[in-house]
Amino acid sequence: MRRPGISTIIIFHGRFQHLLMLLSGLEQGNIIPNEVILIEMDVEKSIIPNFELPINHILLPISNSSNLPIAEARNLGAIWSKFEILTFLDVDCIPSKEYISEITNIKLKNNAIYMGYPKYLEVPINEIDFDFLSEKSIYHPLRPNQECIRKIDDYGMFWSLTFFLNYKTFSAIDGFDTLYSGYGAEDTDFAFKAQALNMDFYITPFKVYHQQHSFCRPPLNSMRAIVKNSNHFYKKWQFWPMENYLRDFADRELISWNRKQTKPIEVMKHPSKSEIENSRILDEPYA
Repeated sequence: MRRPGISTIIIFHGRFQHLLMLLSGLEQGNIIPNEVILIEMDVEKSIIPNFELPINHILLPISNSSNLPIAEARNLGAIWSKFEILTFLDVDCIPSKEYISEITNIKLKNNAIYMGYPKYLEVPINEIDFDFLSEKSIYHPLRPNQECIRKIDDYGMFWSLTFFLNYKTFSAIDGFDTLYSGYGAEDTDFAFKAQALNMDFYITPFKVYHQQHSFCRPPLNSMRAIVKNSNHFYKKWQFWPMENYLRDFADRELISWNRKQTKPIEVMKHPSKSEIENSRILDEPYA
């Protein structure tokens, strides 16, 4: 039997300093979650410092860090949770002071998924000062400031870095499809499964602050997973996800793909280590 309350689920591999900032932000919120479930994808557990948070730290053993079981990890967090509301936070996202209290102050529909609203930090941080976080963060240009809870018809707008829903809803969707692994498409697939069940999708103004981290533009370091996941997504939904990435790969003659094709993507060659490093971005707020 589920208890009233909020379970916050965080999956991570590395990015330990980002995790500490996230937990510090949760700890300093207006209210704290009823439980914080950490799913660590690694060969052994990290040592987590003491926080004034009810943390349950669980290891999901892996053998290949380049193909992380992201979908499986989120599902495992839901399995271990004990409370009615599930909030999922990307390890890079620091919740605002009001984030958890704002979720508790609305009545979540049983057949709906909800997103929080990310702002992107322009500088690295090493302590929590909510005024500073707000001042030094910007909105994504494709997602202007959100001032109210808004129903969204485009389920492709769903991002998994900050979302929440009732456990019953998560179960009805059947969680994340674990045939996806590594980077890409598992969150869009999750939203499309919700849409297929006639569930509503809402974006809220409940803010989180996304911490900077290095990434590749285009994500050549994740090309293998993106191709595999795109093929699986197309097989299910009959159109291609992540078209901008696939176009970049095709333009570089790494894959054989065009948006009208119906056959699986073929890899022509893999990017070299130097190509991957030359695509790496160290200090921009968003990809």
